[in-house]
Amino acid sequence: MRVLNRISWVVLINVFLVIIAGSVVRMTGSGMGCPDWPKCFGYLIPPTEQDQIEWKENHEFNKGQIIIHDEALVLAKTDFISSTIYNENNWEKYTKHDYAVFNVFHTWTEYINRLFGALLGFVALIMIWFAAKKWKVNKWFLRLAVIQLFLILFQAWLGKLTVDTNLNPYMITYHMMGVTVMIIVQLLLLKLIRRESHPIQIIPTNSVVKFMGLLGIILMFVQIVLGSQVRQQTDELADAGISRELIADGFDWVFLVHRSFSFLIVFSIVFLWIKLWKISRFKRPLMYLGIFVFLEVLAGILLYYTGMPAFAQPLHLLFSLLIYGFFVETYLRLIPRLSSK
Repeated sequence: MRVLNRISWVVLINVFLVIIAGSVVRMTGSGMGCPDWPKCFGYLIPPTEQDQIEWKENHEFNKGQIIIHDEALVLAKTDFISSTIYNENNWEKYTKHDYAVFNVFHTWTEYINRLFGALLGFVALIMIWFAAKKWKVNKWFLRLAVIQLFLILFQAWLGKLTVDTNLNPYMITYHMMGVTVMIIVQLLLLKLIRRESHPIQIIPTNSVVKFMGLLGIILMFVQIVLGSQVRQQTDELADAGISRELIADGFDWVFLVHRSFSFLIVFSIVFLWIKLWKISRFKRPLMYLGIFVFLEVLAGILLYYTGMPAFAQPLHLLFSLLIYGFFVETYLRLIPRLSSK
């Protein structure tokens, strides 16, 4: 049980590492650093020089390799060695999108993000192996581990669609929604492992406390989705040539709702704090929750009043998801445990 617990924590930590890596990709504008998926310009290891993605005479090209020719992406139809003249019959236009720019920093930033995703999938497979060995102890271990792997694969598929659609903002939002579900699944699995290892009695609480815990999860989910939309507006305004110092003035009603939701979330936290602080098992998660709320609000103020600095955006997202995670963790402490059937 100890090994399963440790590998489950590794998976949870990797989920947040993927979140951070993805946020850095978006912060730096590196989302299209690799124009294809899962390879990058047709390579397993991305190019490091512009020369690697340009046509050259008497050069060996491999099937699936992508180059930039006449400011467009073209794909090698088969393995061949080029002659002294560019032959269009050897190439076909890359039709999934028309973004034909190479920036080595963006390329490797996106590639490292994908490596974190691949590592997460590998660790999830290991988790399934150990969960299967505990099938007789609690069948939910394996069920949740398999669900988590499915979610990881689904997220990878969404990542492919995000690239294929040239960073469609709706795909990015769906990406973020999937992450919130992954956090719930992993925290639930960890809770079940802990309860099997150290059986403890569920602390009786009234329905209002449970409702506020669940409400906090829902509010944070909505807040994260709204935040993704605000981030989309930030990118759109920046692309329109508006300086970061003036971007905040261009937000529409989505930002106002996003900001107002923070007051409801703080109210939920204060309510839970008052009701649960005297219970020793809740003091540590509530303490962490308070710290992350403070840091989250600080990051939000920094973003709005200091010209939307790019470095604060990943921090704002990270703290939001940590608050969400602690809401989930607190709520799971209030509900009966799942049956092992």
